[in-house]
Amino acid sequence: MAIDELLEGAELTGRQAAIIFFSFLLLIVLAAVLLIAFSDFFRNLVVTVQAAVVVPAARSTRAAVSKRMG
Repeated sequence: MAIDELLEGAELTGRQAAIIFFSFLLLIVLAAVLLIAFSDFFRNLVVTVQAAVVVPAARSTRAAVSKRMG
């Protein structure tokens, strides 16, 4: 089947049309995932989560602060 016949779509079978549709849908989903993965929002979200995990472990306890102060 030549490309012009494919683009016309007059002689496509249901299976061929379904394959084209779901391939295009998969392409859109993959593009969306890549855009989200490399966006600034996603990077900031990951950095915020890492900071939230690291910061509580770095905090001094009240006993340690009292010991240092006095």
